[in-house]
Amino acid sequence: MDMIGGIGTDLQAALDAAAVRHRVISANIANVSTPGYKAKQATFDKELGRVVEEEREGVTPREDGNTVVMELETAEMKKNQLAYDVVLMALGQRMRVARSAISGRGQ
Repeated sequence: MDMIGGIGTDLQAALDAAAVRHRVISANIANVSTPGYKAKQATFDKELGRVVEEEREGVTPREDGNTVVMELETAEMKKNQLAYDVVLMALGQRMRVARSAISGRGQ
């Protein structure tokens, strides 16, 4: 649902993508002690932002087969949170501009 009539569609999609990434990273962290769990990451296709979960490559599994690296997941979570915050600020700015235009202020 577009909150502000077409103005924030791209920003809303970016927020949705960040939310999906957050869920995938959270699932990895929640499974840090699960034997055999393969860490996932969310990647976004060029095809309309279709979400695909892929196993993380290049991580050597522990003895129990788990590939979650807590330091890597924590860094990814922080990076994703920053991206989410930036998009949220941009969306807020677009909403302020739209309100200003509607109310006739700021001219």
